[in-house]
Amino acid sequence: MNYTQDEGKRGAPAVAPPFKKEHQLNKDLDTLLAPQGLQDYLIEDVCPTKLNSLAPHLWLCSTPSHTNIPPFHSHAVHKRDIILTEDPGLHLVWERSRILVKPLPSYLLSHAFWTHHLLNGEIDGDRKVVIQGALGLLRSYHFCIRHPSDFRVAQTVHLIPPDATWEQWCDFSTSFPAIENDQVAPRYHYGKLQLSRLHWLVRMYRGELNYYYMDGGYGDSFAIYYGPLLFVFGTLSVLLSAMQVGMAVEQVQSRDWTAFWGVCRWFSVWSLMFCALVSLYLMVSFVIKSSDELVWAAKAQYSARPRLKTEIT
Repeated sequence: MNYTQDEGKRGAPAVAPPFKKEHQLNKDLDTLLAPQGLQDYLIEDVCPTKLNSLAPHLWLCSTPSHTNIPPFHSHAVHKRDIILTEDPGLHLVWERSRILVKPLPSYLLSHAFWTHHLLNGEIDGDRKVVIQGALGLLRSYHFCIRHPSDFRVAQTVHLIPPDATWEQWCDFSTSFPAIENDQVAPRYHYGKLQLSRLHWLVRMYRGELNYYYMDGGYGDSFAIYYGPLLFVFGTLSVLLSAMQVGMAVEQVQSRDWTAFWGVCRWFSVWSLMFCALVSLYLMVSFVIKSSDELVWAAKAQYSARPRLKTEIT
């Protein structure tokens, strides 16, 4: 295995690239000199800075496990499109009909780039942050591409080089599972992240309205409220109609309409009870589901802490 660490220092920065030179997928950078401003570009291109700042709270919106990443082929089963993004803060962020994935930068596929630019010299500060972001991005692809079908999907949407073969990819990524959590950016301690929950997270901890604004206009922004509003208005309409029927039947005094009076009276009562029970069921279901997810996430989060402390010591 070519991925190594400083001896005796658990979680120390990598001192060798996470793949062998003969397994690299990009040989075009073997003689490339580092351009001016390379460090600033790398920070912007591979470091999920905003998610790193939210990392202590990400357990509230995602399973606290870096393996929580579905392979590419499974998104078709869930009717979810794979959308390419160059923003590292949107990598593996998903919503109902799409998941955003950052393509692997070509320079991370070069052994020479890792040797001469990322790992050459003292590793601290911004360089350490870049290396952690790069390693986290590479490790995430180990879980995204698990089968030849995932590999073909990745090439179809231009996430990896089109001229690479499945065998070459297997050789290239063989040591990625050995990358530990304390060697990657804090964001990559988690897998996929749901966008709607990230919105609530930044509202609570950063005072921002949205994590990332994706809607195209006011219509898209307000469309999410149409369903809940229609349900509320429909329920209120049924309730008001039932109460009106209950009040109106009290005015029926004719003996010929006694049976109909009883039907109307009890139908209005049952309509009110039905609406109340449906509303109660939905509220209780929401509370139970949310509480169950929160308790499970909390248990997983705290059970992982002793293990992390043991690994560090």
